[in-house]
Amino acid sequence: MPIADTKPYGLIADLHLHPWSSFATTLPDGQNSRLVALLGEIERCAAEVASLGGDTVVFAGDVFHVRGSVSPSVLNATLDTLRKIASKHTVLFEIIPGNHDLEGKESTRLGSAVTALGSAWVTVCNDPTYIKDCRVVMQPWVEKVEDLKAAIDKLGTGDMPKFLRENTDLILHAPIDGVIRGLPAHGLSPEYLAGLGYKRVFAGHYHNHKRFDGNVYSIGALAHHTWSDIGSKAGYLIVHPDRVDWRKSHLPEFIDLAELTEMEPEELPLIVDGNFVRIKVEASKTSEVEKARQELLDMGAKAVIVQAQPKPPAREGAAAATVEAGASLEVSVSEFISATHDGTRLHLVPLVVTAALDVLTAVDAMGD
Repeated sequence: MPIADTKPYGLIADLHLHPWSSFATTLPDGQNSRLVALLGEIERCAAEVASLGGDTVVFAGDVFHVRGSVSPSVLNATLDTLRKIASKHTVLFEIIPGNHDLEGKESTRLGSAVTALGSAWVTVCNDPTYIKDCRVVMQPWVEKVEDLKAAIDKLGTGDMPKFLRENTDLILHAPIDGVIRGLPAHGLSPEYLAGLGYKRVFAGHYHNHKRFDGNVYSIGALAHHTWSDIGSKAGYLIVHPDRVDWRKSHLPEFIDLAELTEMEPEELPLIVDGNFVRIKVEASKTSEVEKARQELLDMGAKAVIVQAQPKPPAREGAAAATVEAGASLEVSVSEFISATHDGTRLHLVPLVVTAALDVLTAVDAMGD
């Protein structure tokens, strides 16, 4: 039985709307600069959808960042933005909660932070829902993979005939195996999802865009949020009846220069321009640290974290260089460790310093 084509729709996941502290400022109107930038990406998606004749933008979970709660400054800014976008671009929003949106482990109306977004222009799907206009099935977060599979199987054995399922997209918030290199498999394989019989399957949760055989997609996060997103593909999708277009985020990426081992020197300005950059340098003076920072800022980096490592000792047994008063935190860590070790295993001091700096950076990121 032939089914008429649907309109294009926008698809966004892992927005993590939040008053971010790292690399953010408070704007004159009191709003957080990184939150405003994320909300701007939502409008960018909606504007493209409207220009193509579409009228729907779907959020596939993790709309908010702090699990089960949302700051008033974030909630009110989001409500205002969605209302403005709906009016300006004549689009509606469909939302499922992700794990970060939930107070508990399962999706319920009372325990979902995104319930607060419900309005005439926003439909929140805290239960499995079929959206007829854009022909999608929305499956919210389920904690255990075996329970999620049971919920998906129940959808497939419900009132949706086979021919309709073959023309319907499934959208969920769940960890697809193989999206992030090095992460253990959870049992939700691309092969399983491809075999469900849907036209396409889209999943939020992992912050990396990836397409698998069988029209299975990890949507990827709307933008890089922390250093853990280094190397991931962030952005949103425009879903057409016959194809899926990925749109790269226009927001800064998190870049660790230590991981770019094959980078040519002439590529450095192109890589750091407009991004948040982390670099490790051998330095014993504040001036050396600040010189490295300024060079990257001059290349266009939005912000720079310099992890200073002690220079190799001039001779065997020599202590690591001390620093002048007022040295940066990174160099102070080096001085402290060098001054307090017991005089043995001097060759391990640089390794301990590097590990300590990595911990400090990780703790700083966790503060968000």
